[in-house]
Amino acid sequence: LMRADFGELCSEHGLGEAKASQLKAALEIGRRLGMMQSEEKYQIKSPADAANLVMPEMMYLDHEQVRILILDTKNQVVENINRYQGTVNSSVLRSAEIFRPAIIRNCPACPAVIVCHNHPSGDPTPSPEDVAVTEQLVKAAEFLDIDLVDHIVIGSHRFVSLKERLRW
Repeated sequence: LMRADFGELCSEHGLGEAKASQLKAALEIGRRLGMMQSEEKYQIKSPADAANLVMPEMMYLDHEQVRILILDTKNQVVENINRYQGTVNSSVLRSAEIFRPAIIRNCPACPAVIVCHNHPSGDPTPSPEDVAVTEQLVKAAEFLDIDLVDHIVIGSHRFVSLKERLRW
């Protein structure tokens, strides 16, 4: 239902424009409530914490998206940035664009980054391209003196930590 557009909902038997509007509004309210954070900063202690932060928003997308989580020295999320929108099965990850927000902040208290992207298919299994891009990001992060904490692939209610997979 999250992926269905208004026209698709209206074409269902017994679901007119008024009910389709109510349904889309209810789904959007639920999505926003799921994304709300308390006044305290969200702390990342594990790959699951990072995945749980972005999964409610990313797992229903019908295109790839790349999000950058910038962390402070206590691994609290300082910023959650939507960096790229891709197609159904691809997004372009350039190291310069991934690390740009952390570099621009020029903040000693913000030395760490987590990269998250989704697979619209729902299967979070990393592709060979995901692995190659991650290896490039690891090298770039080392050069820039930025801690790449993880690269997480989001699927439908599942995720894969490339740091755990590749052990860098």
